[in-house]
Amino acid sequence: MISTKSEILALLKRNGGYSVNELSAKLGLAPITVRQHLVRLERDGLLSTDQQSNGSGRPHQVFHLSAKGHAAAFPRRSDRLVELLVREIGFLDGDQLTGLSPRQKTSLVLRRLAGRLADECAPLLQGWLLQERVVFVTEMMHADGGFAEWEKTDAGYEIRDFNCLFHRLLDEGPEGDICEWHRSFLSRMLGAEVRVNPCSDPSAQCCRYVIEPVEATDAEPADVATR
Repeated sequence: MISTKSEILALLKRNGGYSVNELSAKLGLAPITVRQHLVRLERDGLLSTDQQSNGSGRPHQVFHLSAKGHAAAFPRRSDRLVELLVREIGFLDGDQLTGLSPRQKTSLVLRRLAGRLADECAPLLQGWLLQERVVFVTEMMHADGGFAEWEKTDAGYEIRDFNCLFHRLLDEGPEGDICEWHRSFLSRMLGAEVRVNPCSDPSAQCCRYVIEPVEATDAEPADVATR
């Protein structure tokens, strides 16, 4: 059973920020009960708050995950990141990096890493339905980042990564550029067209990938499934 604390942390990670009343409605709990949990989480340094106003009435307090909350509740597998990147850098020739900016060098390494991982893993998924492949790659992303989920949509599928390992490496550029390495990896793994769908709330730091069209042979139920 998922604890109320974990549910609150997941909601804030997924959506960026909520007030007490919004969390109360999402959780089906009394506001006073939610506030008690929030007080403990804030005391432990997992939450930060700010005052927001909707234009009428008194400002209300909105709760967000603090830096400690992101790190403690959803730890990344940085050890695997280091191992993969060091290995990939070892395959590079010096002339491949000549004339490139630091950002271009990082992008090159990530693109090569995406291709190499896809080459290693994609053959394992041959003959799988698209939804089965979506579940598999979401589990891979979840294992690395700590918070990834997928959902079946009217158009196909959507994978959301709220804790991307590579986001901070390229966080000064366009969102599509940041997510390009994962988009390329997912496209090759899934054998389907994948496009980046920027998150509507930048504070949530969510990488969203839309997979469409659904293969004709992929006759899956239309229910929602999340990690």
